[in-house]
Amino acid sequence: MKKLTTLVFVTLTITFFSMTGPASANRDCTKVKGNLKVLNNGNGTTSGAIAQGGRLNGATAAIFTSGFTPTPDPNAFSLTDDLTITTHRGVLMTHNVAILDVATGLFTAINRIDPHASSGRFSGATGVLYVNGSTADGGATFEAEIAGEICSRD
Repeated sequence: MKKLTTLVFVTLTITFFSMTGPASANRDCTKVKGNLKVLNNGNGTTSGAIAQGGRLNGATAAIFTSGFTPTPDPNAFSLTDDLTITTHRGVLMTHNVAILDVATGLFTAINRIDPHASSGRFSGATGVLYVNGSTADGGATFEAEIAGEICSRD
């Protein structure tokens, strides 16, 4: 009986999340990809631009929301920030978790789109962007690829 109850619970959970997820039938999802270049302003913010990104082309600004947090790897640190992408279509706001390897200068981030803070054509949008890049000058500048999926209302 316990196994049957667990199976029913798991099945219902999967069904519920598949109906309410961002890729549900009432959402139009678009894959995006672009090149990100960023300058560290030295005051807990960055500024930059996305090019070759189609609907993502525009100016970027990020505000760090945490300091560097150690990980089990002595060369890797995690951090969080909020990224604003301003385009001619509107403003896309994301909340991010990143990992930086200070020995190699490589970094990666998961950027969750905030449907409530985004505006214009991005108002109500959901989805996730992924940033993968590097810094060759100790963190003064960063270059990365930004890719992912933006889901909007029909």
